[in-house]
Amino acid sequence: MTPSAAADSSPRAAGRAGSLRSEYRELTRKRLLTAVREVLEEADYAAATVDEIVRRAGTSRATFYLHFRSKAEAAAELLDLVTPSDRGLYTTLPQAVRSQARLRRWLHDSLLWYESHARLLAALNEATAVEGSVAQRRMASVERLVELLSGYLNRCEDPSRARVRLQLLLLQFHQVAMDTVVQKSWLPDRGLLLDEMTATWWAALGEEGSSPRA
Repeated sequence: MTPSAAADSSPRAAGRAGSLRSEYRELTRKRLLTAVREVLEEADYAAATVDEIVRRAGTSRATFYLHFRSKAEAAAELLDLVTPSDRGLYTTLPQAVRSQARLRRWLHDSLLWYESHARLLAALNEATAVEGSVAQRRMASVERLVELLSGYLNRCEDPSRARVRLQLLLLQFHQVAMDTVVQKSWLPDRGLLLDEMTATWWAALGEEGSSPRA
């Protein structure tokens, strides 16, 4: 190989090596987050340990701390991954608020989502209560949902008040879902619950064809 050919290939080789390192790092991070999820689906947040997480992931504590500063940071990232606030079901919220029937269906499907992730959400809810960084991520997911309804906010005479209204509805819904389908500390009739939630949301967001509440 001539000196010029070697010089040409060196940057390409370095680029490939850097790409492989990046891919390996990303795969390791995904393995760690998968392990965090598995552990939290089996144990309370307080009982989950970094040692158990790295054992599940097949890595070391040193590797864990290369990716996350703490268990709380890993839990916060997992919360972002599992909360579909900017994708999936939640992206249909703007269409759902156009009619009471759609809204009721959206609330019903959202409760089913909480139900299907109950064990993990219970642990993440515990993390939210004791870890400020996780609580901040939770609020960020609420804000993303609010932004999905930017059309509603823009139509309101007082967007600031409308934003608080949406935040309140979403936070109340989260608590109701936690109480009824995750922790099961309150077990009202599901149909009646959906009827009342739909009526509350519809009254707050304004009927189709009418001016939104200020």
